Amino acid sequence: MKKAVFTAPGTIDFVECPVPEIAADQVLLKVMSIGVCGSDVQMYNGKHRYMTYPVVPGHEVSAVVEQVGSKVADFQPGDRVTVQPQIFCGKCYPCTIGRFNVCEQLKVKGVHADGFAAEYVAIEPSYLHLCPPDMDFDRIVLVEPAAVAVGAVKRAQYKGATIAVIGAGPIGNLVAQAAQAMGAEQALLTDILDSRLDFARQCGIQNCLNTAEMSLQEAIEQTFGSRKADVIIDAAATSATFAAALEASRPSSEIVITGNYKNPVELEVPRIQRREVALIGHMMYVREDYAEAIKLLAEGKIRTEGFITQRYGLADFHAAFKQLNEHPEQVMKAVLEVAAG
Repeated sequence: MKKAVFTAPGTIDFVECPVPEIAADQVLLKVMSIGVCGSDVQMYNGKHRYMTYPVVPGHEVSAVVEQVGSKVADFQPGDRVTVQPQIFCGKCYPCTIGRFNVCEQLKVKGVHADGFAAEYVAIEPSYLHLCPPDMDFDRIVLVEPAAVAVGAVKRAQYKGATIAVIGAGPIGNLVAQAAQAMGAEQALLTDILDSRLDFARQCGIQNCLNTAEMSLQEAIEQTFGSRKADVIIDAAATSATFAAALEASRPSSEIVITGNYKNPVELEVPRIQRREVALIGHMMYVREDYAEAIKLLAEGKIRTEGFITQRYGLADFHAAFKQLNEHPEQVMKAVLEVAAG
């Protein structure tokens, strides 16, 4: 079988190796596809602060169970599954209260440990989530980013809330859809690219406004009126979007940081204090978020038609990163179709 290995910035080795043998308590997965996300691009470019080479990338996964060990009872060959890629200690305080997404020893398969850019992978079933048998692999590969979105919404007081989401890329789009599906009163999605906002409207997002033409504060007031935004979720993660979120916040707003910030930003502490603005960090997901993401995708409450804009084979990994580096505005979600044969 083949697998892809990041060995240095800009370098991918395609390795021939045997299909893994599984232990009695493991499952053999046939990987169907993997999604390419921003962290993969950082890894490829040598700009990811928390990974080391070599590593097999890939943490957004659709797969089929190929074989099960003798001690595995919950899965069987032919099951369609996705993988929750977090590796956690189970012993630190966050883990003991169910917040293993912020485990003090957290690692992620595909970033800090080998991931799923391989035709077959042996894995313990505790990492797996069963998907409906009629759920197509394009939706299954989007479960991981959809779980990020569900987790971001759940970090805030979202039910019955007015929610503004900054950034209409994959995560921001999914956050706005999740907010609508999970009980927000109204959602607003902003971006500076009309193409991203046009696609968001096709996904059924209620309100989409271009903040190249108006400020975030004006967009919020135009959409929600004097109530403004109960919750602002930053999925763009730039110093400018953080400043805009803080400027647009009203007394008692919540600001959820879910985008992947690459640099420190200045923090206007008096504004946060005097307005009692709640600044909330968000990291990945817990198991319940994955289950909810699968449900929302399977029921069509999160719409993904047209979400995958580029498809590549495993051997075309370099081409995927070339497109993402040179023309990111043309990519919503790129997927590598890995399946052997």
